[in-house]
Amino acid sequence: MDTSNSNDTPTREQLWNRDAAISRLGGNEGLLNRIVEMFLAQIEQKQQALQSAATALDVEAVRFNSHAMKGVSGDVGADAIREKASSIENKAKQDDLSEIVQDIAELDSLIKQTIAAMKS
Repeated sequence: MDTSNSNDTPTREQLWNRDAAISRLGGNEGLLNRIVEMFLAQIEQKQQALQSAATALDVEAVRFNSHAMKGVSGDVGADAIREKASSIENKAKQDDLSEIVQDIAELDSLIKQTIAAMKS
């Protein structure tokens, strides 16, 4: 899914690919539930760290924090967040923070939508 166009509203499965996450965990739904709880407990902290790095235009901290967000999102099947975080990480690797304000806004929206999908 290309999340670069904010006019495209991601589907529920693109926000949270629950079936794929369960499959990666060998069908262990209880383990997925625990991982989702950990994700929900830490995603806002990671979001704030990335926002602070972006505000400071600290390219290495943007790269580090977006990489960390990509990892935890991938673990839980939050594919839209993972893809957006990966895009931000790749831009930071190229020292390109020219669109960081828009990228962070799009990521924030995806995080809100994903949290809502996970809680419903």
